[in-house]
Amino acid sequence: MDRKQIRHTGKKKRKSLWEKAPVFCMAFAGLMAVFAVTGVFFLKKAIERQKTLAPVETFYAGIFVENVPLEGLNMEQARAKVEAVTVTAEHTWAMKVDCGGERYDLDNIMSNNMDEVLAEAFSLGHEGTDEERLSDITSLQRSARHFSVRDSYEEEAAREAVDKVADSFDVAAKNAAMTGYDAESGFQYAEGEDGRQVDREDLLTQMKAAIAAGDYDAVLVGKVSAVSPELHMEEAKEKYVCLAKFRTEAQVDSDDRDHNVKLAASTIDNTLVAPGEEFSMNGVVGETTEEQGYKEAATYSRGEVVAEFGGGVCQVSSTIYNAAIMAGLETTERKNHSMTVSYVPLGEDAMISYPYSDLKFKNNSSGNILVLLDTDGPEVICYIYGIPILEEGVTVKMDSHIQETIPVPEPTYVEDDSLSPGEEKYKNYGKEGYRVVTDLVTMKDGEEIGREFLHNSTYNAQAPVIRRNSGQ
Repeated sequence: MDRKQIRHTGKKKRKSLWEKAPVFCMAFAGLMAVFAVTGVFFLKKAIERQKTLAPVETFYAGIFVENVPLEGLNMEQARAKVEAVTVTAEHTWAMKVDCGGERYDLDNIMSNNMDEVLAEAFSLGHEGTDEERLSDITSLQRSARHFSVRDSYEEEAAREAVDKVADSFDVAAKNAAMTGYDAESGFQYAEGEDGRQVDREDLLTQMKAAIAAGDYDAVLVGKVSAVSPELHMEEAKEKYVCLAKFRTEAQVDSDDRDHNVKLAASTIDNTLVAPGEEFSMNGVVGETTEEQGYKEAATYSRGEVVAEFGGGVCQVSSTIYNAAIMAGLETTERKNHSMTVSYVPLGEDAMISYPYSDLKFKNNSSGNILVLLDTDGPEVICYIYGIPILEEGVTVKMDSHIQETIPVPEPTYVEDDSLSPGEEKYKNYGKEGYRVVTDLVTMKDGEEIGREFLHNSTYNAQAPVIRRNSGQ
C-alpha cells in the first residue's frame, strides 16, 4: 500500500446535512417547547395581572378600619360598618356650662376624620400607575393595613362655642343716662345697673381640658363676675350736654301749615334713641293723614305745588337733619326736595314722603340721644342732647355750592274766563333749578381741618304758569 493510500484512508468522513437533520429537528423542537411553556407562563401571568388590575368599586382584601375588614365593600357599605362599631365624640357630645346656676349647652365642635381615613384606605390598589396599584394589592396580600378614626376640633370653633354661651349669659352694665325732659322737673335720668360676665378664657381652658380627657359630657363651671357701669348718676349729669341746636323759619303764612308742623314736632319731641339704634322720622310720625289730625297745606308733588295732608312737615325733618349733622350723628337716609325750599340753604334740606322717602340717622354715640323740638308758628327749633361724639373744640357743618343752574322752562298757559279776552296774568313766575354739591366740613378751634363729599342734590326748574283768556 502506498503513501497516498495511507493518507487518504486517515481522513474522517463528513456527514451530510441530511444526515444531521434529525439532530436539528430535535433541538428546534426542544426550543419550541421551552418557548411554549414560557409563553403560557407569561400569558397566565398577564391574564392574572389584568384580572387583578380590573377596575372595582370595592375595597381590596387586607384593609381594616377600626379592626373592621372592608374587603369587597363599597364606600357606603364600609362607612356604615365602621360607624356601627366606632364611638366618637361627634356622636357622644353632651358638654354643658353652669354659669351661676344657669345651664347652657355647649355646641358640639368635634369632628372625626372617618371620610379621610376611608378615602386613604380605598386609594390602596385604586390609585397610581398599574405597577403601583399591583404593588399595593400584593403588599396587602402579604401584610394587612390597619387604619384608625380620630376625633379633632378647630380652635376657632371652640372659641365660637364659648362665645355663644357667654353671649347668652352676659348682661352688659347699663350706664346712668338721660331719658327725657319734663317742662316742670327738667331733664330726667335713669341710674346705672350692674351687669355680669363669664370668664371666656377660663371657660375655653376648661373645655380643652375636658376634650383632652375624653370627658365629652362634662359640666364646666363658668367663673362669673359683676360688671359695674362706667357712668353713675352724677357722672351722667355732667357728661350729657346739648350737642346741637338748629333753627328754621318758613316764609309762609299758613295756619294749616303751622298746625301740621306743630303736630309732627310734638310727636317727635322727647324721642330717645339708644346707642346703635336708628332714628326714622317716618317710623315716629307715620303717615300724615287726615285721620292722624293733619290738614291740607302746600307741598311739592311731581314737580308742582299742591295741597296735601301734612304739607309743611318737611320743615321739621330738615331741621332735625341739620341738627343731627352738627351733632356728629351718622345720617343713613336723606333725600332732597324736588324743588327748592326757603327755610334751609340749597343742598341742606331733607324731604319725607311716607313710606317712600325718610330721614334716618344712627346713634353712633356712647349714650342715649334725646331729640327735643319746639315750634312757634313757622319757626322750628331742634335740640339734640347726648354724650359728645366730636372731640373738644371740633365742629362739623355742611358747605353747599351750586354746580349748575337749570334755566326756567317755557311758560305753561291756563285758560281763565274771568279775564278779559286777550288778557294774561302770571299765576307764578316759575323758578330756576339747581344741581348742588354738599361737602361735610370739619373745623377745629375755628380752622378747617377736613372736608369730604356728603351728597348731591338736584332741584327741578319750575315753569311759569300764565292765566289767560284767549277769547276763543
